[in-house]
Amino acid sequence: MVKKTLGILELENEPITRPGFLAGPGTFQFPVKRIKVVGATTQRVTSGDRSVTSNYVECARKLQNQGVTAIIANCGFAHLYQAEVAAAVSVPVALSSLLLVPFVAKTLPRGGKVGIVTYDANKLREDHFVAAGWSSAELQVPVVGIEGSKSWHRLSQTAPDAEPAELIEDVLSAARRLLKSAPDVAALVFECTGFPIAAETVRRETGLPVVDCTVLARMLIEVSPSRKND
Repeated sequence: MVKKTLGILELENEPITRPGFLAGPGTFQFPVKRIKVVGATTQRVTSGDRSVTSNYVECARKLQNQGVTAIIANCGFAHLYQAEVAAAVSVPVALSSLLLVPFVAKTLPRGGKVGIVTYDANKLREDHFVAAGWSSAELQVPVVGIEGSKSWHRLSQTAPDAEPAELIEDVLSAARRLLKSAPDVAALVFECTGFPIAAETVRRETGLPVVDCTVLARMLIEVSPSRKND
């Protein structure tokens, strides 16, 4: 018997297990194995603390030994550790939807830009883009965050419990602000792994394509080879 299993490298903060969130029931139609990365708090990872790199590597190896066929992370800012994690295992690794920005950009009409909606625009830096294989010199990508909102405060807690309706409204509000300041944005990429719950609402209200971490995860599982079930 063979199967495909997604491995998720999780922050030390407790994941949100409500329906529609990355750790919620029914988000994926394939098996998932999750592992908590010790020391990887929201504050450390969003601040670019590289001291947790080895912990991400160790946990990725554990997931591979448990038979996962692809690995993602439950925080897009963890992409700073992408190169080290990918080099340490033999299964596909994609720690952030930022990896998809160049791909999405190629799908747009001339003059159309990709816009990024992030957890905190003040903390999303050039080295995050470079770690994803592109730079702001190559792609002019407007960025907006939900910093200062109620959802932003909730998501930063050790045991976050974001209210779905509140989070959807905060993400939609951010997207609207981005489109007002950059009307040439023709597609959106959600950096934050808590945002997929808002994706369909934002698609409907803005009329734009929206890409998030669940899209990335399904792509990885689709292209990854099955492994024998030990």
